[in-house]
Amino acid sequence: MPKKKNKAGKKKKSLLGRAGKSIKKLSTTQKVVGGSALLALGLGYLAQRSGLFAGASASAADDTEANTGESLTSMEGASL
Repeated sequence: MPKKKNKAGKKKKSLLGRAGKSIKKLSTTQKVVGGSALLALGLGYLAQRSGLFAGASASAADDTEANTGESLTSMEGASL
């Protein structure tokens, strides 16, 4: 039985190595837009975790009309 030669010159490609090659193919504009999107997502996540948007989400879930203060659920069944 012939022995198989061990290919020492060929390395396994890591995930980061492949990602680096993919990023090199992008234009500068695409890199800037992608980086900006990641930055915005990260800042939004951190702001949500720290509770900066806690008051905004509570008022958005409220079922009151902003101008009159009346409940919107009391208007159910009203015809136009």
